[in-house]
This record gives sequence, structure tokens and C-alpha cells, in this order.
Amino acid sequence: MAVKKILAMLCVCICTGNALDVMASNFSDYSEQSNVTTTSTIKPSTSTTTLPTPEMSTTEMSSTEMSTTPSTTPFIPTTTTSPTTFIPVSPTYPPTPKPNPPNPAMNWVVVDEQTNVTCIVVKLAASFVIPYLKVNGQMENVTLALPSNATSSGTCNLDDLEHGQEISLQWYADKSGSPNTLTFAFHRNVSSGTEATGKESVYLSEINLSVYLDSENFVNASRVGNYSHGNLQNSLHSVPVNNSYRCNSEETFELNLIEEIDKVAIIHFAHMQTEAFRTQNDDKFHSAVDCAADKVITSDIVPIAVGCALAALVVVVLVAYLIGRRRARQRGYQSV
Repeated sequence: MAVKKILAMLCVCICTGNALDVMASNFSDYSEQSNVTTTSTIKPSTSTTTLPTPEMSTTEMSSTEMSTTPSTTPFIPTTTTSPTTFIPVSPTYPPTPKPNPPNPAMNWVVVDEQTNVTCIVVKLAASFVIPYLKVNGQMENVTLALPSNATSSGTCNLDDLEHGQEISLQWYADKSGSPNTLTFAFHRNVSSGTEATGKESVYLSEINLSVYLDSENFVNASRVGNYSHGNLQNSLHSVPVNNSYRCNSEETFELNLIEEIDKVAIIHFAHMQTEAFRTQNDDKFHSAVDCAADKVITSDIVPIAVGCALAALVVVVLVAYLIGRRRARQRGYQSV
């Protein structure tokens, strides 16, 4: 009986020792795991990776690798749909070209360098209709205007009046080309004798127009850069010496083109006043001789004005008669 108790106690001791060994081994494992420090900071779309150091143990490295596993949380973008606003846009049309007003009449002069005498004074506004041939064989007309910035030059020939006097107006339509030129030639019918001065007259003997066919105005011209010459030889605007010629109405002349005989250029003058063979140093016009067109306008105005005045007089007389007759009737009734 005693032997059985001793054997039982030995078994209990053996079992108790094994259990203590198991508990000790588990406690050591737990203590090793508790010594490992793992830091993991979770931020939006940011992960913190801890690199292994030489002092780290295998367990620490494995735990670090596990802690740095990237998060697989899907990112769902937020889409905001705003209503589309349509703004009506009106169609863009090229601006409607406005008609160019005629250039105002300007004064141009020719001064003799030796005597300082202003021998020619010209004032006018002008436009030209120039026909030209296009590359496709068609004829086209171009209208040019005499600009106000045209320059003047000419000759006085004070010592030899029989050769006449000239004034040329020049302007550039294209700076890379040659100038356009409008030339007036004046002559004087020189008489002899003691009364020659009173009988002498000055007249416009020639008009010459030279136009440079630039590419801007003469589009698709067959001969861009060449000249088109127009010439008119006739006795025009004859006035006595020391008088000026004046015509506010529009005058139209046809210039025969030298290069194309069957074509003509049309020149329009307005508010024109010219005077040549002057002997003064100023640029003032002498007494003017009006053209026939201006005289017609003046003669029409006078009858119209007289007729209006007579009509107004008749109305006044009629109204006065009616008023007087009415008053006479009222007096008759009062006397009765």
C-alpha cells in the first residue's frame, strides 16, 4: 500500500514537471514576441515602410515585412457633374464697308525758285476710273481718288511764256512701286501790240494721267507694275490773264489710254479752281470766272426764289382780304 502511494506521487511529480516545462517555453516565446516593436502609420494614400537594420532579428524582419504590406483599399474618385450651360454666340460677319467720302479739295502750288513767284495755283478734288486687263482676259475698272497728301512740282518758264507752264501732282499707291502722276499744262495766247495784255487769255491745254498698276488696287492684272497713260489735248477753261477759273460742279473728261487705243479712262473733277501765269508771291486766287454748270445752277435758283416770294405775297393778300370782309359783315350786323 505504501509502495502504491509512492508510485502515485512520482507520476504526479513527473506530470507536473512536464507541465512546467511547457509553460516556461510558452512564456519565453511570448516574452520574445512582446519585445518586437512594430510601428505602422496609416495615412490617406501614404504608407510608412520600416527598413530592416542589422540588429533586427529574423522575427522582427518578418514582422516588419508584414507591417509594410500595401493596403489594397480601392480609391473611388468623386465625380461632380455640373449642368452644361450653352451661351448663344451670334455669327460674326465682316464689317460692311462704308463708302469712302470724296477727299476734300486741296491747294497745290508751283513756285519759281529764282523769283519766289507762285506762278500756278490749283485747287480741286479728283477721282479716276481706270480700266485694266486681268489675267483671265476680262476687263475690270478701278476707281482711284486723288489723296490730300499728294505733292506738287512743275515749271514756270517765266522767261519763255510760249512754252507754257506745268504742274504735276504725285502720290504713291504702293510704296514699292512708282508714283501716280496727274499733270496739267497751261498755255497763254501771247499777243503783240500795246493792247496785248488786255486781250491775252490763259487756258488748260493738256491733261495727262500716269497710273502705276499696283497689285493692291489692280488685282490679278495681266501687267502689274506697268504704266497706263491717259492724255487729253484740248483748249479748256479759257479765262483772261489775272483771272482764275472756278467750277464747283462736277466735270468729267475721257482720257484716251495710250497703251490701249480702244479704252478710255474717266476723270472726275469737283470744286476746281485754277490759275496760271501768275506774278504774285502769295497763293490767293484772283477774280474767278465761273463755269457754265455753276451759272446754270445760279440761274435756276433766282427764278425759284422769285416765284416763292410772289406766291407768299398772294397768300398774304388773300388772307388780308378775307379778314377785312369778315370785319365788314360784323359791322353791318351791329348797325342794323
